[in-house]
Amino acid sequence: MLPASYQRTLRAHLNEKQSLTLHLLLLLLQVHRQVKLSTLASVFPQPIQYRSRKRNLQRFLALPQLTVKVLWFPLLKYWLRQVQTGRGLNREQRRRLRTLKHQKYGYWLIAIDRTQWQDRNLFVVSLVWGTHALPLYWEPLGQLGNSDLKTQKRLLKTVLPLFRNYPVLVLGDREFHSPKLAAWLDSRGLAFALRQKKDLHFQTAVDAEYHIVKDLDLQPGMARFYRHVFCNKGDGLGPFNLAVYWKRKYRGQGPKAPWYILTNLTDVKQATAIYRCRWGIEQFFKDCKTGGYHLEGTKVNERRLLALVLLIAIAYTCATLHGQHLRYLRIEHYAGRIQEHSDQLLQQSHFGLSLYGQRWLHSMEAWADWAAQLMALKPHKQLYFQRGLQALFLMQKAL
Repeated sequence: MLPASYQRTLRAHLNEKQSLTLHLLLLLLQVHRQVKLSTLASVFPQPIQYRSRKRNLQRFLALPQLTVKVLWFPLLKYWLRQVQTGRGLNREQRRRLRTLKHQKYGYWLIAIDRTQWQDRNLFVVSLVWGTHALPLYWEPLGQLGNSDLKTQKRLLKTVLPLFRNYPVLVLGDREFHSPKLAAWLDSRGLAFALRQKKDLHFQTAVDAEYHIVKDLDLQPGMARFYRHVFCNKGDGLGPFNLAVYWKRKYRGQGPKAPWYILTNLTDVKQATAIYRCRWGIEQFFKDCKTGGYHLEGTKVNERRLLALVLLIAIAYTCATLHGQHLRYLRIEHYAGRIQEHSDQLLQQSHFGLSLYGQRWLHSMEAWADWAAQLMALKPHKQLYFQRGLQALFLMQKAL
């Protein structure tokens, strides 16, 4: 399942027993889509009592090596270098990479956001990848609710050195509306697109009057672009650009308010198109929770929670890249649902394709004898079975 580069990094920090335990946990995450400790202990493949299996996993998740900076950052650095240079990729894979967001817009798109459930409040920095996002760094906040500017800058400072030699654009929703954050990003030579609240005050020249964005005369379907604006009365932060866009209504349905995007990009179409990519982190949160690994069901302490999120990050990234490879091999129709009726939109993400494909692969291996008997009773379907077995072989080889 794990690429050779992952295995080398893990072996450098974990002994053989710990490395095998981690590998088994990743397999269980993909098959059972569950990070609840009691569930993982109930299916962990060791011939010992349930309580012993659970204690074994508790001790493993408390290992000091299971941290972002020790295990995850080395994997990210290697992967980013491989993607950026195209090293180890064939011509078709390099062509497909050019269609992804970071190649299409000329930036690596970094999205920041929080996810909160019960008394947990997790700040996540992610990398937009296709229609989803891959986790880069995460940290629990000491309080519920929004993060402050100091925390936002500190967490971004942790991640940005990974992209020291690459162009970066930071995306943030209305929680990260501070023009002070925009000024800090601009001073570091970074591009940004930060959605603002409707009470943003801005002026189009140093001596001009301040306007409030909610007072702009806009209707659905309209877009405006204000260049070289200054924000915050008294601070005069800027100059920035302000993109305003209100999506047109369709069949009476549409957003109730426009987007106000503070940016240093040069036109409204580019700013709004890039800001739409921020939705990838919402998809990632969904995949971590009810749509994937059910993170909200776990009740472990903070240290073990961070270790579980690390396992999710490794498993999620591997699954997303594996699903992308299944599409490259053109065997995605064997892995999961692709289209429904006449709908031309894809119904499965790369992540979903990989999980469904691995579950099918697991079933075919677990009940291979019964599957062979059933195929023998359908001789008129042998040609289809041969194609399916070839797809199964390619799917297994891609892991």
